[in-house]
Amino acid sequence: MTNTKTRIIDAAAALIAERGFKRTSVDDVIDRAQLSGKSHFYHYFRSKDELGLEVLSRQFERFAERGLAILREPMIEPLERLNLFIDSLVALQTERGFRIGSPFGNLASEMADMHEGFRERLATVFDRWAGQLQSLLWEARPSLNEDVDTARLSRFIIATLEGALMMSKVNRDAEMLRAITSDLKRFVGTHAREGVSA
Repeated sequence: MTNTKTRIIDAAAALIAERGFKRTSVDDVIDRAQLSGKSHFYHYFRSKDELGLEVLSRQFERFAERGLAILREPMIEPLERLNLFIDSLVALQTERGFRIGSPFGNLASEMADMHEGFRERLATVFDRWAGQLQSLLWEARPSLNEDVDTARLSRFIIATLEGALMMSKVNRDAEMLRAITSDLKRFVGTHAREGVSA
């Protein structure tokens, strides 16, 4: 990817996080990316929508590469990996001062009902995230009760985390986020076999 295209995507991602997709204009992106004119933007993207979809894909790739990497760490027990992943989301949100929340949840609440392309891409993002969690839970199956539905539990974990991130963003309350994620860890722990700590 060229430096200019990367600069445009990074500028758009920052602006969308700050003000949302609808309130971010192509001119805003051009200014933030320090392009010399619109021709540079349209050389890489046919429209603002195309840029938005690229931003969404790029954010998930970064999330998968960095955020979800802990879920695949073979030297750590699966349920401990899940706890570390949850802790990393709390730390990141706290570090950002609760200004951003979840980029996926933000776009889902803003765009899913208005733009079919975004809805489909967001559905893919959440499916891929759920797939990563389901793989981890499948790996943890010797430690889990036999009746655990890993697909359902994966979706529940994502829904809880997304809700917690949104609530903490609205309330700017680190303690609320810690409490919800602590409750989530305890809930996952109720699915562990007796004598196994989650």
